[in-house]
Parts: sequence; structure tokens; C-alpha cells
Amino acid sequence: MRAKSIFFKRLGAMALAAGIVFGALAVNAQPVSAAAGFQVVDKKYEKTYKQNDGTVYFEAKGVFPVIKDDSAAAKKINQVLTKTKNQWIKDAKKKASDANVTPLPSFNASDEISYEVTSNNGKYFSVLMSGYDYEGGAHGMPYRIALTFNAKTGEKLTAAKLLGTTKAKLNAKVRRLYLKKYDKEGVDAGFYQGLVSGKSDRDALKESLTPMDFNNAFYVKDGKAVFYANPYDLGPYASGFIEVSATVK
Repeated sequence: MRAKSIFFKRLGAMALAAGIVFGALAVNAQPVSAAAGFQVVDKKYEKTYKQNDGTVYFEAKGVFPVIKDDSAAAKKINQVLTKTKNQWIKDAKKKASDANVTPLPSFNASDEISYEVTSNNGKYFSVLMSGYDYEGGAHGMPYRIALTFNAKTGEKLTAAKLLGTTKAKLNAKVRRLYLKKYDKEGVDAGFYQGLVSGKSDRDALKESLTPMDFNNAFYVKDGKAVFYANPYDLGPYASGFIEVSATVK
């Protein structure tokens, strides 16, 4: 996805023209995925919210994928992609409403998202959307939305479906992968160190993994299902998304 990465953080009040600027959804005809699979184009969204005096209090920017294909599978995938985009816009509007306070803080809040097509080989179509939500403080919060499909049928896949197992067995497998990662790399892999008094870091990690569900927290890339834990789930903010992977047959 890095071809479209747009993380940002702006500090300080901004005095711009009065009113609210509504950004239009527009299609960019440049393909961003491999020729072996679907042709994918960008659909962009931008909206800047201002108070009556022209002060910006929230900005929303998004770049979303659209498949340029008339096949039944492509239409099914596009329905999910459109629903995901519309939900993000709805959530961004709610965040904008929450940010419209008086007096305004010394920063304007924001939410940005972009995407990477991580698999597009005619068998699997996988998209990893990466966002950054800033609501003040030292830093914002990165987040992900991952979607994987059967490219032939358009069916949205869970990790359990992809690997041909049950949800319970899938989660047990991923937990083992994380513990194996810890056994190999220790806290150098980004895991918490000394988080729980009286427990080893490995035991604390095992305890943190127990309630986690990875059935939709994955994407497909280079023939592997890549699972991820969000910042703070298994390690500090600086560790980002800690990942493990399993081969997809």
C-alpha cells in the first residue's frame, strides 16, 4: 500500500476561508495493482470543517480502492469496498461533530486513510487500509481495516475460511505464532517488557493473547496470511502493529 500512504498530523489553529469546504468523491483512472488480477483505481474523499470565523477544526481525507471490472465477483467485492468507504465517511462526520467545540483547542483534529492492494493474483484479492486518527496529544492513533476476498467468487473471507479451519483453532494457531515469535525474538519483537509485576513477560503476553480474535485482523501478502495486533494490544505505541504470518495453501 505504501504507494498511497498519507499519514499526517497538524498542530496549531488554522485560519482559512469561511464556511465548510465539501470535498467531492472522484475517480483516478491510474491502476495501482498487478496486471495479473483486477485493475484497481482510486476513489478520493476530502472534507474540511470550519467554524463561522474560518477556523479549521477537523479534516477528513480518504483514498479508497475500486475495481474496474464488470464480472460478478468484482461487483460483489465493490459492494463491500463501497460499504466500508461509506462507514468510514459516516464515522469521520461523527468525529467532526465531536471536534466542533468552543473554545477550540490549539490544534485541528483529523482522520486520514489510504490503502494497499497486498494480493491481486486472480486467486485472492486482499486490501489493507491504513488510517491515522488525531484528536490531540503527543500523537494520533493508527488503525487498520483489512479485507480479503476470493477473487473468483467475490466472497469475503475470514482467516478461518481462508485456512480451512474453525475460528477457535485459528485463534489458537495465531496465539502460538505470537508465543513462538516471543521465544525467538523476545521483547526485541516489540512486546511489552515488565508490564505485569510478578509475571514473566511471556506469561503476560500469553494472558493478553487469550481474549484476542484474529479472524478478521489479517491480510494476504506473498502467499501468506499476515495477522496483526493493534498498537498497545501486545506492545507499546512505538512498536506499531506487531505481526505474525502463516502460509496460505
